[in-house]
Amino acid sequence: MRNRWYKLFVIVCGLILITVPLFGIVSCAKKKPPAPVVEKITEDEEMRKAEEARKKAEEEEKRKAEENARLRAEEDARLKAEEDARRKVEEEKKTKAEEAAKAEETAKAEAQEAAKAGEEAKAEEGKSSHEVVKGESLWKIAKYKDVYENPFMWPVIYKANHDKIKDPDLIYPKQVFSIPGDVSSEDEKKAVHHAKTRGEWSLHDGSEKYWEPGYKKK
Repeated sequence: MRNRWYKLFVIVCGLILITVPLFGIVSCAKKKPPAPVVEKITEDEEMRKAEEARKKAEEEEKRKAEENARLRAEEDARLKAEEDARRKVEEEKKTKAEEAAKAEETAKAEAQEAAKAGEEAKAEEGKSSHEVVKGESLWKIAKYKDVYENPFMWPVIYKANHDKIKDPDLIYPKQVFSIPGDVSSEDEKKAVHHAKTRGEWSLHDGSEKYWEPGYKKK
């Protein structure tokens, strides 16, 4: 009897020993479902990192775009400054050239005026004057020693005073005639030829149409 109870006890203990590990295994199997939570956390972390990487890439791209825009703006400003400087230099050169040309033209005109004035002054210096007295004629005046000492030079006096003499045969007392002092040989030759061709003084020596050019009344 005692052996039978002992055997039963051993069997029960064996069953208990076998059952306890099984319960542990079953318990562990029942606790396994939380694993998906860990997987979800890992997936969210990856999404977060991916979003951060995307934002970082966008920010980097934006930064590069802004940097490129800044560099382009600086380059455009540099090119514009160079173009403005070049145009300014060209305008200054053009202005200086125009001023130089104008100054040269003005100097040339002034030189011409000075030369003309000098020639006129020289011509005036070479002239003297004679006041007509009663009984004189251009022939007599030209014959004086202090004039030309040559009566055939009278056309020179007439030519120099043709605005005062209506008729070379008629001059009047108190008239003042300019006596050219610097007479060229060509003018002298023409005057003498005209005087000799026309002859001595007479109111009836012929019409002015027979006079040589340069000695007619203007």
